[in-house]
Amino acid sequence: MGIAEILLPRTFLYNSSVLSSSGTRKPLPTKILQKCSKISVHSISVKNGETSKNPLTWNSNIRTRIENNQHEEALNLYLSMLKENIPPDEYTFPLVVKACSLLKVIKEGKQIHSHVLKYGFHDVFVQNALLSMYAKCGRIGIARKVFNEMIDRNIVSWNSIIAGYAKCAPGLELEAVALYILMLNRGVWPDASSFTVLFSACGSALAVKEAAQIHSHVIKLEFECNTLINNGMVDAYVKCGLVDAAFLLYNRTNEPEVVSGNALMTGLIRNGDLDSAKTLFNKMDVRNVVSWNVMISGYVLNGLCNEALDAFRRMKLEGISPNSRTIVSLLSACSLAGSLTLGQWVHSYGDSRGLVGSNQLVKSALVNMYSKCGDIESARQVFKSMVKKDVVSWDVMIEGLALHGQGEEALELFHEMPKEGVKPDELTFIGLLNACRHGGLVEEGLKQFHRMSVEFGIEPQLEHYTCVVDLLGRSGQLNDALNIIKEMHIAPDAVVWSALLAACRMYNDMLLAETVVDKITALDPKCSSNYVMMSNIYAGRNQWEEVTRVRRKMKSMDTEKEPGCSLIEVGGIVNEFFAGVSSDHPRSKEVLEKLEELMKRIKDNGYVPDTDLVLRNIPQEEKARDLYFHSEKLAVAFGIMETPPNTQIRIVENLRICKDCHSAMKLIAKVERREIIIRDRSRFHHFKDGHCSCRDFW
Repeated sequence: MGIAEILLPRTFLYNSSVLSSSGTRKPLPTKILQKCSKISVHSISVKNGETSKNPLTWNSNIRTRIENNQHEEALNLYLSMLKENIPPDEYTFPLVVKACSLLKVIKEGKQIHSHVLKYGFHDVFVQNALLSMYAKCGRIGIARKVFNEMIDRNIVSWNSIIAGYAKCAPGLELEAVALYILMLNRGVWPDASSFTVLFSACGSALAVKEAAQIHSHVIKLEFECNTLINNGMVDAYVKCGLVDAAFLLYNRTNEPEVVSGNALMTGLIRNGDLDSAKTLFNKMDVRNVVSWNVMISGYVLNGLCNEALDAFRRMKLEGISPNSRTIVSLLSACSLAGSLTLGQWVHSYGDSRGLVGSNQLVKSALVNMYSKCGDIESARQVFKSMVKKDVVSWDVMIEGLALHGQGEEALELFHEMPKEGVKPDELTFIGLLNACRHGGLVEEGLKQFHRMSVEFGIEPQLEHYTCVVDLLGRSGQLNDALNIIKEMHIAPDAVVWSALLAACRMYNDMLLAETVVDKITALDPKCSSNYVMMSNIYAGRNQWEEVTRVRRKMKSMDTEKEPGCSLIEVGGIVNEFFAGVSSDHPRSKEVLEKLEELMKRIKDNGYVPDTDLVLRNIPQEEKARDLYFHSEKLAVAFGIMETPPNTQIRIVENLRICKDCHSAMKLIAKVERREIIIRDRSRFHHFKDGHCSCRDFW
């Protein structure tokens, strides 16, 4: 029984005999492709308006449609050809099968396959087209069956099935290598295309050994000067983590192509070597939009938002037109810096060049940008404007609501997902659990944590456990939080234990804190945050000898406390402030003077420095002065200096905002009649009229 007879309903098969009594092929009516296109395609006419009966004429016209990317019209021409009783030949089928492959219309492809079988075409060109079509449509099992049943095979046949496994069968890439070995055993010699797809397979499967072996074949068969193969080898070595080998290969190439350079830059950035990627980028003779996108995203991944934006400016000066990926990377840079003004400009720029439209990736990036720049309402508007929303779109909107402490709204949105036919994933529940912990929704958070595995079949990962431990810890349920850790189906890491340690500090549970610190130290001896937290707990109890002991241990472990840093964007420039009197900012003297003025004004309105937060054994007055120079206070002073009255001030902070700064910001917002929006390490705080959106729960 043939493949088509197994796969196709009877209504798609011919009911009459294929051959006439004289043995000639007989054209038969068909019902296929009726819904393929709404475009009306007429019969092909020749002299005097008569319809051409010559298949060559039809084939030529079908080929022209395909070359002009009019694939649906090509299939409709095939339908008209059958209606006119023009028999397709061995040249017709490869063309129409290719059209199905390009359109990825498997149903129509199967129907044409049934015609191939009924007409009795088994030549290698038709069979190659079929197996390639099935592979590209993701039906690798059927493609393999076609391959196995082929009477004759050429190098194209082998390359097509190898490419199918290499590019269209996730998890089965190494079968491409097995087929390559079989091909050699059958006496078929590889060509350049063979090696290109084989290196693609090795890169996807992270198959270092196989890549090296195939590399040796490239050398033996003298293909090492082939540019496409070299590109493939560089890409494979990069994906396998052998960046040094890829770099060596790239440098040995006489005229390395931009594709190789882009692959190598990606690998260097992935390995944390941004400087080498930048050097390579600057040395490249030819740079395309992908090259610039790689560098821009590299800067973003390393937290260098100003450099990312500067790279975009240089990209435009070189006359390179951005694409949607560029816009996504730029929006990520704006999100990182909390730069709403720049984000709005990128939105407008992308829109004016048709790079936003209905693009789900860009729109999701816009939702993320507006959320992380403190404008949750604009994020909602973009989300609502999306005609199609995938799970990523829902995830970023739920995460945005969580960051802004809108737990109830996040839950409502989550309940809308199944109604829209979208199944939540792991990231959905991270956002949802974050929403519950920021809103103090303990019971609801535990309920959703339970539903995640029971109803949706999603096994909790470390991030989910961290959220639940923090949720319980914040509400004072330290024993329950500890039990969650003990019952984890995976080993807890230092971050999970740190969430419990933070709760120990909040509720002054010294006994549990010391146990937790031991756990963290065993897992991550150089984790500075746990030493800092423990030091803070001892300092809060005036146990200064213990504070000294912990700090000495930090020094011996070569760990340092992460300095406080705040970013504020003014006039399209992102300004950076670090905690302390000394600052590298060019206007630091003016900023300090403005801050002194602000602190005096809020003191007159009831501000009292919370000196318990200064964990050094120094006089009270010095403690109060220490609190003045936290990075967010410096940033807000600069913002008030540099922006018109009544405008919002937006700040991004790398640490969790302390109680003293939180109290000060409420009063600064009140006396200045401003809204101050601060994004700290875990959430947003909207300060206005002496109040904060977090309702003092953070």
